[in-house]
Amino acid sequence: MYKKSSIILIIFLLTCSVPAFSQDTKELEYIPGELLVKFRSGVSRHLARATHRYFGSRSIKRFRRINVDHIKIPEGWSVKEAISVYRLDPDVEYAEPNYIRRAFLMPNDPDFGKLWGLHNTGQEVNATRGTEDADIDAPEAWDTQTGSISVVIALIDTGSDWNHEDLSENIWNNSAEIPDNGIDDDENGYIDDIRGWDFVNGDNDPDDDNSQDESYHGTHVSGIVASNGNNGVGITGVCWSASIMPLKMLDGHGNGTVADEIEAIIYAIVNGAKIINVSLGGSGYSLGEYATIESARDAGLLFVAAAGNEGYGNQESGWDNDVAGQEIYPAGYDLDNIISVAAADYNDNLALWSNYGPTSVDVAAPGADIYSTKAGDSYQYLSGSSMAAPHVSGLAALIWAADNSLTYTQVKERILNGVDTRSSMDGKILTGGRINAKNTIPPSPPTNLAITSVSSAQIDLIWTDTSSAETGFNIEKKTGSGETYSQIATVATDTESYSDTGLSESTAYYYRVMAYNSSGNSSYSNEVNATTCPASPSDLSATAISISQIELIWTDNSSGEIGFRIERK
Repeated sequence: MYKKSSIILIIFLLTCSVPAFSQDTKELEYIPGELLVKFRSGVSRHLARATHRYFGSRSIKRFRRINVDHIKIPEGWSVKEAISVYRLDPDVEYAEPNYIRRAFLMPNDPDFGKLWGLHNTGQEVNATRGTEDADIDAPEAWDTQTGSISVVIALIDTGSDWNHEDLSENIWNNSAEIPDNGIDDDENGYIDDIRGWDFVNGDNDPDDDNSQDESYHGTHVSGIVASNGNNGVGITGVCWSASIMPLKMLDGHGNGTVADEIEAIIYAIVNGAKIINVSLGGSGYSLGEYATIESARDAGLLFVAAAGNEGYGNQESGWDNDVAGQEIYPAGYDLDNIISVAAADYNDNLALWSNYGPTSVDVAAPGADIYSTKAGDSYQYLSGSSMAAPHVSGLAALIWAADNSLTYTQVKERILNGVDTRSSMDGKILTGGRINAKNTIPPSPPTNLAITSVSSAQIDLIWTDTSSAETGFNIEKKTGSGETYSQIATVATDTESYSDTGLSESTAYYYRVMAYNSSGNSSYSNEVNATTCPASPSDLSATAISISQIELIWTDNSSGEIGFRIERK
């Protein structure tokens, strides 16, 4: 008598496309030669190991808690090829690259740790400890944008040490002027003005001679805005790369006139500045000063002004700039291109000595014990709303570097809407908060978008979250290459997968993903597409016809298959 063998047969359809993987994945974004593979629930470890051996892969490590295998793929296989092969195996739930993760972008400037205003860990700065995260979240913004030399920031101040080791590469260059030929080549009214102008002495050398109390005010302001970042020297500015246009209108004692300021503003307008920073001010409403700032507004320039610090040196409270007789100009003019800036300390309090004003002062920014550049390749701490304003100017430069199509109104709105509100500032300044760079820069786009056709009604998406600043992700889909994308879902921050269900069988779907936050949307990820599987056959039955033949019958539930594949074990 012969013994029957048990034969099990599985049938599945042949028209599911090879799962798509990112078409523009960069090799540096994941580890070559490695995958993370998860088998479906119920697949035995014996079968999983056999699958790896069959493909020629070897195990590096198994993460039992999540049932994922970290494997080394065979020599000669690309990660893309290996993923496609593994995803064709019906026992595999997913296979993905071993993506690289990076820390938030931190500059290599040796004194970066002293810049609490950019990144506050509660570190000791100038013999004082602050509060963790009482900062503008600069590294999170740098993860997306570090600046652009194309953004010109006019600093109307005591000049700048334009030869400073940490500033020289970011000093504006007037390319329309031929140096030292004694001719006004660009016919702007200034001879050999290759790096700005000195309106105090009437010459082309806007060097900083503000030696009173060794403050070198304009050089310090320059470093806060755009000290050259990640160059292994000194510090970094809010903006790593920008064009600083030094316009000297304050003398060596820090004094200047409205007439020189007017000329400096006009110079900035004519010569292509996007931002004007004035860390200066005084009493007295000037119609000429107002009209010039208004002209800058009409030319599309943002005007950032210090609110003043009338309590400084006396340990008294600063002035309320809303009160008649206590106004500080130019910060106090009612012009919509002006951002008036108060000073915050390292505990996220409004600095005691800083001026304020619930309607006339817009935002606060770090202004106490700020470490920045000093003339002669040196550095020092200074305090004041003069130090707060350039934090805002640097942030505006970052925003424009990310999107140069924005208007000054849009840049100002992003800055004001992106503040971290603080109780110490509530009712004292318009926004009630301190600037936050992360909240003003749109996130970087997701990368490595890949999809798998799971069934006749489901496609799974995975991607790499490259941003630390997104609120969430928008997922868009279209059917057919010539159709129009529409949004189908929104998922939360730090999410890297989505399952699209309720689809039609044997249909091609295209997908793309973008990150978003309160400042706007990132650009799109790469586009990927896949075709849903045909509907599975059902009612499979087998009849033993003889000792050497078994007959199979099943129900065909699909209208899109090109055939059937039959398996046996």
